[in-house]
Amino acid sequence: MTSMMQQVEVLRAACCVAGLDRNVDEHERAVLERLARKIGVGGSSLTAMIKRAETDQGFFQEQFRFLKADPDFAMNVLFEVAIADGKLDMEQRVVLHHFAQVLGMSDEHFDELLNAAEKKGRKS
Repeated sequence: MTSMMQQVEVLRAACCVAGLDRNVDEHERAVLERLARKIGVGGSSLTAMIKRAETDQGFFQEQFRFLKADPDFAMNVLFEVAIADGKLDMEQRVVLHHFAQVLGMSDEHFDELLNAAEKKGRKS
């Protein structure tokens, strides 16, 4: 079971993944908004997280220190955000891999999730 605080941590990490290219597009924003509503994070807080993710490239480094969520829950959310715009670029892959390592996920399991996300992205 993932606690409310862990879900907020995942939302912050998801904002970082979406903001790596310094532009959270409408597809990424829709996924982030859905997650925020689900866990009870207000629009102003989400907007602040997105803005920070788009303007502060050090923001994702902070998340490497704090993210303690359930690995499968967290990585599934992060992959969903990463492929929301239909592409999964190398910078996103690297950051996603770092998040997986922080969460203690094996490289094999990460590769399985990566392959599943890429397949899903190609179908979109």
